[in-house]
Amino acid sequence: MVPSAFGRRSFLRDDPHTYGPALGPLLEGSRVPVKANLHLIGHLEEGPFGLLLRTGGGVWELEANRRSRRLVGCKVEVTGHRTGFNGLICDAIWPAGQPRPRRRKFNLEYVLAGGFVAYGLIATLLGFAGYFG
Repeated sequence: MVPSAFGRRSFLRDDPHTYGPALGPLLEGSRVPVKANLHLIGHLEEGPFGLLLRTGGGVWELEANRRSRRLVGCKVEVTGHRTGFNGLICDAIWPAGQPRPRRRKFNLEYVLAGGFVAYGLIATLLGFAGYFG
């Protein structure tokens, strides 16, 4: 139950942005799709909360690994997925003008899955050895 505040309208239910523009059309007006894979070129800088990419059109806040900090101050190319208005989750960062680096073939998920399978096989073999031994 919400108490009434000013006559018939509830003060707690009053939202000044109810009839305002939605965020979707605002982002679409910037000509960058909301859920897009992006390839950007710009200068990498250290910001107060992480890495920033300054392009000709604005500033992007990057979520990148620590190895990317070695490129601060350089012109770089970035690929990633857009999050929010100016956020970018980076897939790869490399110096501009160079070929894109190849992804490493070492995948931690495969190592963990192989470890669980190996543990199960060893436990099964030791169980049989203890049962028949």
